[in-house]
Amino acid sequence: MMNRKWKIAMPLLAGLLLGACGGASSVCEKPKLYQQSKLGKRIEAPEGLDPLQPSREMTIPDASPRDPRPSNAPCLELPPSFSSGEQ
Repeated sequence: MMNRKWKIAMPLLAGLLLGACGGASSVCEKPKLYQQSKLGKRIEAPEGLDPLQPSREMTIPDASPRDPRPSNAPCLELPPSFSSGEQ
């Protein structure tokens, strides 16, 4: 009798647990601190020290320009929708 209850309860429990993983499609990660960084001013050498050599500076390229995402757009972590084109 106990074995029969387990055979019924386990698939139901597994279904509930797996179903709980879905449905959180509107939850996105908040921007990280480094994503909000801004360019700072150049470092200036104090008096009495040699100035920094501009030829040794590493330039960081600007990011590709993109239009801002709409507020109702899905999270970037979600896969894109797929359609085979057949109906």
